[in-house]
Amino acid sequence: MTAMTALTVSVVAHNQRADLERLLPSLLAATSKLDSEVLIVENRSSDGSAELLAGVSGIEVIANPARTGYGGNHNLSIRRAKGEYIAIMNADMTVDADVFVRLKAFMDANPGVGIVTPKILNEDGTVQGLNKRLPTLWDLFLRRFGPRFVQRRFQRRLDYYEMRDVGYDAVCDVPFVSGAFMFARTRLVRDLGGFDERYFLYFEDVDLCRRVARTHRTAYFPGATVVHAWKRASHTRPRFLWYFIGSAAKYFLRWGIRIS
Repeated sequence: MTAMTALTVSVVAHNQRADLERLLPSLLAATSKLDSEVLIVENRSSDGSAELLAGVSGIEVIANPARTGYGGNHNLSIRRAKGEYIAIMNADMTVDADVFVRLKAFMDANPGVGIVTPKILNEDGTVQGLNKRLPTLWDLFLRRFGPRFVQRRFQRRLDYYEMRDVGYDAVCDVPFVSGAFMFARTRLVRDLGGFDERYFLYFEDVDLCRRVARTHRTAYFPGATVVHAWKRASHTRPRFLWYFIGSAAKYFLRWGIRIS
């Protein structure tokens, strides 16, 4: 398929009107610097998100009335994307004005990279540790269920999982990056079938990165930045914890169980 634009941006929104109101000004300013299309998958919202989006020019809304997971919603955009590259991102973000220009330049200069992620910041400007080594059961248990005193005892292990020994100041290869923001080669992820929709939520990102790794690298590029209002729903809402556990089981059954 011949690319018709430089970039497709895919955003999924479910009852996130406030997030969209914060995101759209920075997103549209950033995409105006490239030949771009913005696809927003609106999935069964009841908070006025659809009405908000209907009044915004420069975007295409994909209304999905079916109950669909994160990867499945993004797959709707991946299948119809016209861009050479696709930016897969959360709605709870704001982006730097040059983020897409810089990520495209990085990918143009590095044809062996299939996915790149920028520096992802908390709202207070600190770095989110979203570059990860491949998960083990011990890593996940520590992060999700370990009491604080246990986590402190194993802080070096937790930092290792988040690649803090490598750091977040220089370009590096990463085993997997967060689905909160991925900048990928559209044809590559489309040829792989996009996200595996058996993961309703969580672990679809590491699964995709592992499939990409068969032919391409995944990289981190700190020369571009976004801000992520990370809610960590699996730590606060029981339903999301069950999504996390179910997706973890699917992941380890597919890729093999690693204890530690």
